[in-house]
Amino acid sequence: LEDDLRLAGVYNRSLIEVSLDPLVTISAKGVITDVNAATEVVTGCSRGELVGTDFSRYFTEPKLARAGYKQVFEKGFVRDYPLAIRHKSGKVTDVLYNAAVFKDANGVVQGIFAAARDVTERKKAESEREAFFKFFQISPDLMAIADPNGAFNKVNPATLTLLGYSEAELISRPFLDFVHPDDKQSTIDEMARQVKLGFSLNFENRYM
Repeated sequence: LEDDLRLAGVYNRSLIEVSLDPLVTISAKGVITDVNAATEVVTGCSRGELVGTDFSRYFTEPKLARAGYKQVFEKGFVRDYPLAIRHKSGKVTDVLYNAAVFKDANGVVQGIFAAARDVTERKKAESEREAFFKFFQISPDLMAIADPNGAFNKVNPATLTLLGYSEAELISRPFLDFVHPDDKQSTIDEMARQVKLGFSLNFENRYM
């Protein structure tokens, strides 16, 4: 039995260390009791430096971190709780925390097990998307998004003004319906070239 328990401990430790996400256990008093290598990387602190310290000190907003910690004890868990970890160099990593309480064999709560998911790239992509659609809305140029079959999915206000149609009249209709008859074949040819190369540059056609 003793050997089995020892092996189980090694196995559990291996599972924790193999995770690319920062994992940490926190006592009922808010003190870090264990971390994995990913936590060391994101904080810039060694396991020895982290264990035994207040978990909230490694976040940009300690009060918000403690509020999330409190929620875990009240509800038993939290899902996708937004926080930002500050590396000792000053670098900040946006994360979503998922955490739950863990108990001993008698069902007594011993602390919290928390896992953080780095969402820095996702937030960057969302920011870029918001910036694009803001530009899309205010651009004086005709701009539109079409599906693979060439039907309008989204058009900007300039498109409505230049073509003289409402959005309802354009959406889901093939944009070729609005291309000048003399330019339709060259537009079809350009679409085929665009699919092959991934872009178009300085292609001219006329819209009705």
